[in-house]
Amino acid sequence: MLLLVLAPGLANSGHCQTQTGREATIDSLIRVNRINEKTILITFGADAVTAINTRDGIVMIDAGISTGLTSRYKKRIEAEFPSSGFLYVINTHGHHDHTRGNEVFSEAKIIGHKNAIEEIARQNENREKAVANLKKMADEYHAKVQDSEPGSADREENFTQEIRCLSAWSDLTNGIVIRKPDILVQDSLVFRLDSITLELFYFGQFHSKSDLLIYIPELQILFVGDLFGKYGRPSLNYPDSTEKERWQESVQWIRTRINPIEIIITGHGLILEKNDLEAFLSHLKQ
Repeated sequence: MLLLVLAPGLANSGHCQTQTGREATIDSLIRVNRINEKTILITFGADAVTAINTRDGIVMIDAGISTGLTSRYKKRIEAEFPSSGFLYVINTHGHHDHTRGNEVFSEAKIIGHKNAIEEIARQNENREKAVANLKKMADEYHAKVQDSEPGSADREENFTQEIRCLSAWSDLTNGIVIRKPDILVQDSLVFRLDSITLELFYFGQFHSKSDLLIYIPELQILFVGDLFGKYGRPSLNYPDSTEKERWQESVQWIRTRINPIEIIITGHGLILEKNDLEAFLSHLKQ
């Protein structure tokens, strides 16, 4: 259960209204989307994790922005797949909003690209700056909550963003560091569990320095992390990357698998279609 320990100044700004009501609202906004018999996508606003159930154990794709929120997701997953333990957590990349919940799955091995080690280490070191940034963002989202109409989509979005910032802030102020991957991917990794195959491929430095594509052919699902969003809009943070040849290798990797792909899931829970993927590939040709 997430208990938000608020920063000085936040407690008097309306952030903690009634704790019981706030906790209930958080739980009510956690969505469980069953993709297929083996797969569920759990979202809380822009926070998203996916659980894939096998007879060998559960595989998680990403781990969310905080241990508090991810602990709630874990309970939902255990209710959906009660007989399974957690085997692996695959981080689509090393940014804190996809890795901070790694610690919740203590029994699982964490899989990530080798560059995620450096990204996570940097985030663990820049604690004071991150604390200040998260407090500032939480205040800004709280102001937007207050200004938005009760029951509106804007209010829900701003509330979930506020809680995401506060829950990550709580981890930082309580000294919880991000758990680094145990199994490192360099170029690619393929392994099989029960009746599914997981194909991991390093995209190249693009949104982060550790972007992984994850394809499960038996489920016809491609996970793309934060590489792109709706209409194939790229989320490019490294336009001067020296790994552009690797991008083209990744395009070819996708092209050889594209026909069976039915579902594309992003790192923030958007479910995209093949047209979005095609649009992204077209952007890379320009």
